[in-house]
Amino acid sequence: MTSILDMKSVTDVITQCPDERSVIRMMMNEGLIRNSANCEKCGGPMTLRNRKDSMEWRCRIGKGDCSSKSIKTGSFFSSTRLSLTQALKIVVMWNGKYSSLQIAREVKTLPQTVCDWRNFLRELCSEIESTYPKIGGNGHIVEIDETNVHTRKYGRGKEKSDDWILGGVDRESGKVFVCQVPNRTALTLVPLLQANIDRDSIVYSDEWASYSQLKKYFTSHFTVKHKTQFVNLVGTRLVCTNGIEGLWSRLKKPFKQGNGTSEALIGSYLSEFVVRENEKDGFFKAIIEQLKTKACKN
Repeated sequence: MTSILDMKSVTDVITQCPDERSVIRMMMNEGLIRNSANCEKCGGPMTLRNRKDSMEWRCRIGKGDCSSKSIKTGSFFSSTRLSLTQALKIVVMWNGKYSSLQIAREVKTLPQTVCDWRNFLRELCSEIESTYPKIGGNGHIVEIDETNVHTRKYGRGKEKSDDWILGGVDRESGKVFVCQVPNRTALTLVPLLQANIDRDSIVYSDEWASYSQLKKYFTSHFTVKHKTQFVNLVGTRLVCTNGIEGLWSRLKKPFKQGNGTSEALIGSYLSEFVVRENEKDGFFKAIIEQLKTKACKN
């Protein structure tokens, strides 16, 4: 049986699931839509029935129909008017970082529909991100930094605004955290660092004043002065923040390619970025598992 996890491109969707019914069977097998249903009128089990190019749940009493319901009922896909084939293409293409224009053309739907779907999928990322534990730990080095990303404001004569972002990278595990911050004061940054980094960690940062008291909250804290050096030699320890700088480069790339984003959506974009970074090759599997939690099993 074809697995959605094997689908890396829209071509895979087309070749492995050539019609709507094959997509339905695959999604049932994966647990993305229900594989059984009960009638809301009589409580009896419903059966699958072919309907045009798709299928539906139907309950019959004698020679008459008792009730029917959509094959999508009780799933993440229940509120969409798109076919399950179209929905599958969107999910697979989003995972593969296709542009919104490419997705809209392939699925033959409106760009706004694709935009809405991308927002729905990023909400899944926010749910996954909320389950992550603190990064770092005993002996782990965590690099921290802040940066700003530009968000686009709509309307003539308005310029881009800056949104400050705080983040950290665990050198040992590769795990990251990223979050929006209203300012870069110690009152704002320190509690967020405590909430996202294990207290037994060794923290590396630049010499931003808000970080001056971090030794109180973590095992140790070392700094590098970026105005005069890339690496600070402290005994045998080479202190640098190249890891977090690389993270910022990866984070900002899609914002630059897309000419920014709306300020209201930046949090969800950051959640998608964090989950992609932390899950790496397991990102798509994590998304599919989260999609499964939306499916009713009655």
